[in-house]
Amino acid sequence: MQMKRETYKHKSTAGIRIIGGSLKRSKIEVLNRTGLRPTPNRVRETLFNWLVPSIPGASILDCFAGSGALGFEALSRGALSCTFVEQDPQVAKHIQSNVERFQLHAQANVIANDVFDVPSEIFIHANIIFADPPFHHGLSQKFLAWIKDKVHQDSHLVIECGQSETLDLEGFEIIKELKAGIDWLHLLRPIS
Repeated sequence: MQMKRETYKHKSTAGIRIIGGSLKRSKIEVLNRTGLRPTPNRVRETLFNWLVPSIPGASILDCFAGSGALGFEALSRGALSCTFVEQDPQVAKHIQSNVERFQLHAQANVIANDVFDVPSEIFIHANIIFADPPFHHGLSQKFLAWIKDKVHQDSHLVIECGQSETLDLEGFEIIKELKAGIDWLHLLRPIS
Protein backbone atom coordinates (compact mmCIF):
# COMPACT_ATOMS: atom_id res chain seq x y z
CA MET A 1 0.00 0.00 0.00
CA GLN A 2 2.77 2.46 0.91
CA MET A 3 4.52 1.77 -2.40
CA LYS A 4 1.38 2.67 -4.34
CA ARG A 5 1.00 5.93 -2.42
CA GLU A 6 4.58 6.98 -3.18
CA THR A 7 4.10 6.17 -6.86
CA TYR A 8 0.91 8.24 -6.97
CA LYS A 9 2.61 11.13 -5.20
CA HIS A 10 5.49 11.03 -7.66
CA LYS A 11 3.13 11.12 -10.63
CA SER A 12 0.94 13.90 -9.25
CA THR A 13 3.67 16.48 -8.73
CA ALA A 14 6.62 17.74 -10.65
CA GLY A 15 9.11 20.34 -9.60
CA ILE A 16 11.17 23.25 -10.75
CA ARG A 17 14.01 24.94 -8.95
CA ILE A 18 14.37 28.54 -7.81
CA ILE A 19 17.39 29.88 -9.69
CA GLY A 20 18.57 32.78 -7.51
CA GLY A 21 18.52 34.44 -4.11
CA SER A 22 18.08 33.05 -0.60
CA LEU A 23 16.01 30.06 -1.79
CA LYS A 24 18.33 29.24 -4.71
CA ARG A 25 18.10 25.57 -5.73
CA SER A 26 14.97 25.04 -3.58
CA LYS A 27 12.40 22.92 -5.35
CA ILE A 28 8.94 24.35 -6.02
CA GLU A 29 6.54 21.43 -6.12
CA VAL A 30 4.14 21.83 -9.04
CA LEU A 31 0.93 19.94 -9.68
CA ASN A 32 1.06 17.93 -12.87
CA ARG A 33 -1.96 19.55 -14.55
CA THR A 34 -2.87 20.08 -18.19
CA GLY A 35 -2.21 23.70 -19.12
CA LEU A 36 0.05 24.37 -16.13
CA ARG A 37 3.39 25.39 -17.64
CA PRO A 38 5.94 27.03 -15.36
CA THR A 39 8.09 29.73 -16.94
CA PRO A 40 11.27 28.00 -18.20
CA ASN A 41 14.51 28.61 -16.25
CA ARG A 42 16.20 30.46 -19.12
CA VAL A 43 13.26 32.86 -19.46
CA ARG A 44 13.05 33.38 -15.68
CA GLU A 45 16.77 34.09 -15.53
CA THR A 46 16.53 36.73 -18.27
CA LEU A 47 13.45 38.29 -16.68
CA PHE A 48 15.03 38.58 -13.24
CA ASN A 49 18.23 40.00 -14.75
CA TRP A 50 16.02 42.75 -16.20
CA LEU A 51 14.35 43.33 -12.83
CA VAL A 52 17.43 43.16 -10.54
CA PRO A 53 17.25 46.80 -9.35
CA SER A 54 13.47 46.69 -8.86
CA ILE A 55 13.02 43.48 -6.84
CA PRO A 56 14.48 44.25 -3.37
CA GLY A 57 11.71 45.64 -1.16
CA ALA A 58 9.07 45.39 -3.90
CA SER A 59 5.45 44.33 -3.53
CA ILE A 60 4.76 41.62 -6.09
CA LEU A 61 1.49 40.43 -7.59
CA ASP A 62 1.65 37.06 -9.37
CA CYS A 63 -1.53 36.81 -11.48
CA PHE A 64 -2.57 33.50 -13.06
CA ALA A 65 0.09 32.21 -10.65
CA GLY A 66 0.04 28.53 -11.65
CA SER A 67 3.23 27.12 -10.12
CA GLY A 68 4.00 30.41 -8.36
CA ALA A 69 7.53 30.26 -9.80
CA LEU A 70 7.73 33.98 -10.61
CA GLY A 71 6.47 35.05 -7.19
CA PHE A 72 8.73 32.61 -5.31
CA GLU A 73 11.70 33.71 -7.41
CA ALA A 74 10.96 37.36 -6.53
CA LEU A 75 10.63 36.56 -2.80
CA SER A 76 13.90 34.62 -2.93
CA ARG A 77 15.60 37.68 -4.44
CA GLY A 78 14.43 40.12 -1.76
CA ALA A 79 10.88 41.18 -2.60
CA LEU A 80 9.04 42.45 0.48
CA SER A 81 5.80 40.61 -0.27
CA CYS A 82 3.96 38.62 -2.90
CA THR A 83 0.27 38.03 -3.49
CA PHE A 84 -0.40 34.97 -5.63
CA VAL A 85 -3.73 34.95 -7.51
CA GLU A 86 -4.79 31.59 -8.92
CA GLN A 87 -8.30 30.63 -10.00
CA ASP A 88 -7.95 26.84 -9.65
CA PRO A 89 -8.50 26.04 -5.92
CA GLN A 90 -6.29 22.93 -6.00
CA VAL A 91 -3.43 24.79 -7.65
CA ALA A 92 -3.84 27.69 -5.17
CA LYS A 93 -3.74 25.16 -2.31
CA HIS A 94 -0.51 23.77 -3.74
CA ILE A 95 1.02 27.26 -3.88
CA GLN A 96 0.00 27.71 -0.22
CA SER A 97 1.76 24.45 0.71
CA ASN A 98 4.94 25.77 -0.94
CA VAL A 99 4.56 29.05 0.99
CA GLU A 100 4.43 27.01 4.22
CA ARG A 101 7.32 24.76 3.19
CA PHE A 102 9.52 27.80 2.47
CA GLN A 103 8.27 29.51 5.69
CA LEU A 104 7.09 32.61 3.82
CA HIS A 105 3.83 33.10 5.77
CA ALA A 106 4.62 36.71 6.68
CA GLN A 107 5.53 37.67 3.12
CA ALA A 108 3.08 35.72 0.97
CA ASN A 109 -0.66 35.69 0.48
CA VAL A 110 -2.54 33.26 -1.78
CA ILE A 111 -5.90 34.26 -3.25
CA ALA A 112 -7.94 31.47 -4.85
CA ASN A 113 -10.02 33.55 -7.23
CA ASP A 114 -10.31 34.71 -10.82
CA VAL A 115 -7.89 37.62 -11.29
CA PHE A 116 -10.70 39.68 -12.86
CA ASP A 117 -12.70 39.42 -9.61
CA VAL A 118 -9.91 40.54 -7.28
CA PRO A 119 -10.38 44.00 -5.68
CA SER A 120 -8.51 46.65 -7.68
CA GLU A 121 -6.74 48.01 -4.55
CA ILE A 122 -4.43 45.01 -4.74
CA PHE A 123 -3.13 46.16 -8.13
CA ILE A 124 -2.48 49.80 -7.22
CA HIS A 125 -0.10 48.77 -4.40
CA ALA A 126 1.96 46.35 -6.50
CA ASN A 127 5.37 47.45 -7.76
CA ILE A 128 5.74 44.47 -10.09
CA ILE A 129 2.88 42.49 -11.61
CA PHE A 130 3.48 39.14 -13.27
CA ALA A 131 0.78 37.83 -15.61
CA ASP A 132 1.12 34.47 -17.31
CA PRO A 133 -2.43 33.62 -18.42
CA PRO A 134 -3.28 30.40 -20.25
CA PHE A 135 -2.28 30.77 -23.89
CA HIS A 136 -4.74 30.85 -26.81
CA HIS A 137 -7.76 32.07 -24.83
CA GLY A 138 -7.34 35.80 -25.50
CA LEU A 139 -6.68 36.39 -21.79
CA SER A 140 -3.40 38.26 -22.29
CA GLN A 141 -5.10 41.02 -24.28
CA LYS A 142 -8.14 41.04 -22.01
CA PHE A 143 -5.86 41.38 -18.97
CA LEU A 144 -3.87 44.25 -20.51
CA ALA A 145 -7.02 46.20 -21.35
CA TRP A 146 -8.50 45.50 -17.92
CA ILE A 147 -5.44 46.35 -15.79
CA LYS A 148 -4.44 49.54 -17.62
CA ASP A 149 -6.30 51.85 -15.21
CA LYS A 150 -5.62 49.80 -12.07
CA VAL A 151 -1.85 50.23 -11.69
CA HIS A 152 0.32 53.16 -10.69
CA GLN A 153 2.74 54.79 -13.14
CA ASP A 154 5.88 53.34 -11.56
CA SER A 155 4.66 49.74 -11.74
CA HIS A 156 6.28 47.19 -13.96
CA LEU A 157 4.05 44.69 -15.71
CA VAL A 158 5.47 41.42 -17.01
CA ILE A 159 3.16 39.55 -19.35
CA GLU A 160 3.77 36.23 -21.06
CA CYS A 161 1.82 35.19 -24.12
CA GLY A 162 2.00 32.70 -26.93
CA GLN A 163 4.09 33.60 -29.95
CA SER A 164 0.99 33.50 -32.14
CA GLU A 165 -0.80 36.10 -29.98
CA THR A 166 -0.56 39.73 -31.06
CA LEU A 167 -1.06 42.19 -28.22
CA ASP A 168 -2.28 45.75 -28.46
CA LEU A 169 0.13 47.48 -26.08
CA GLU A 170 -1.55 50.89 -26.26
CA GLY A 171 -1.21 52.61 -22.91
CA PHE A 172 2.05 50.82 -22.09
CA GLU A 173 5.70 51.59 -22.72
CA ILE A 174 7.73 48.57 -23.82
CA ILE A 175 10.84 48.36 -21.66
CA LYS A 176 12.10 44.97 -22.87
CA GLU A 177 10.84 42.02 -24.92
CA LEU A 178 12.03 38.47 -25.36
CA LYS A 179 10.96 35.77 -27.79
CA ALA A 180 11.76 32.38 -26.29
CA GLY A 181 10.52 29.29 -28.08
CA ILE A 182 6.73 29.54 -28.28
CA ASP A 183 6.58 32.35 -25.70
CA TRP A 184 6.75 36.12 -25.85
CA LEU A 185 7.77 37.91 -22.67
CA HIS A 186 7.03 41.63 -22.40
CA LEU A 187 8.26 43.97 -19.65
CA LEU A 188 5.97 47.01 -19.70
CA ARG A 189 5.30 50.22 -17.79
CA PRO A 190 1.96 52.05 -17.92
CA ILE A 191 1.85 55.39 -19.72
CA SER A 192 -0.28 58.02 -18.02
